[in-house]
Amino acid sequence: MRVGLNLPQYEIDVVGGLAPSVVAAARAAEQAGFDSVWVSDHPFVVAPDGSVSGALEALTLMGHIAAATSRVAVGSLVLASSMRSVEQLVAGARALSLVAPSRVALGVGAGWYRPEHETFGVPLPSFKSRLATLEANLFALRSSSVTTLVGGVSQSVIDVAARFADSWNCAWDVPVDVFRSLCRDLDEACARAGRDPASVSRSIGVTVLPGARAERLRAVEAVRARAPYLASLDLDALEQSIVGGSYDEIADRIAAYSADEVIVTPFVRDDLEVIARVGEEIASELHA
Repeated sequence: MRVGLNLPQYEIDVVGGLAPSVVAAARAAEQAGFDSVWVSDHPFVVAPDGSVSGALEALTLMGHIAAATSRVAVGSLVLASSMRSVEQLVAGARALSLVAPSRVALGVGAGWYRPEHETFGVPLPSFKSRLATLEANLFALRSSSVTTLVGGVSQSVIDVAARFADSWNCAWDVPVDVFRSLCRDLDEACARAGRDPASVSRSIGVTVLPGARAERLRAVEAVRARAPYLASLDLDALEQSIVGGSYDEIADRIAAYSADEVIVTPFVRDDLEVIARVGEEIASELHA
């Protein structure tokens, strides 16, 4: 199983500057044995209390990370087809391929986050229209020499992945049985498309909170301090939906997905020590 790292990309993710933090995390991941590093495409996120956390733009950031690393694949989870033209995606893919030949995984999705569309004055088309745009983008990207990935869990998106993509991603934190069911849906979609299901790799995004209980409690306290709306975070409640426990326990729970790749989000996303230990203790075990 390959192991990737979901990089700290939003202001709420880091203590200090975004650009230095994301480069440090990518380099720590590469040194620790991760196979890939990943960014997302939202220009901001809106918290439950209405506060806004800005982000670094995905394609630009991918180029920056690609230039700062030498081995790991650099991917996107996922670029919104509803916000980006096919010309921009193809040009971006070709530019990234020059910086990091054979190391680019361009993930695309249909797009869904209405606040970003409204902020930038971009209409959010019907789902049917967004699917058609997603298909057109994937078809155009065939000529760009990058690995293509489709992210999404609806049957319609899975059907698009089966027809056009190199890989498919299900994020975030779905239970093992749900992931396996979605993989069966992808197998059936590949069969309908006349394609070998094994030709489409599968990945899952998992949030991890590793260490002894005392370490996990300290991590929760550290995140609580980052914003008022996070003050009510509770370890026991969190561990109902994310993967917590010792490094060995986390490796076992991730292995149960039987995915081709897992993309890990550390609960404290800019903790370089945790990134290193996840690479050295979890990634190495899953590689074996």
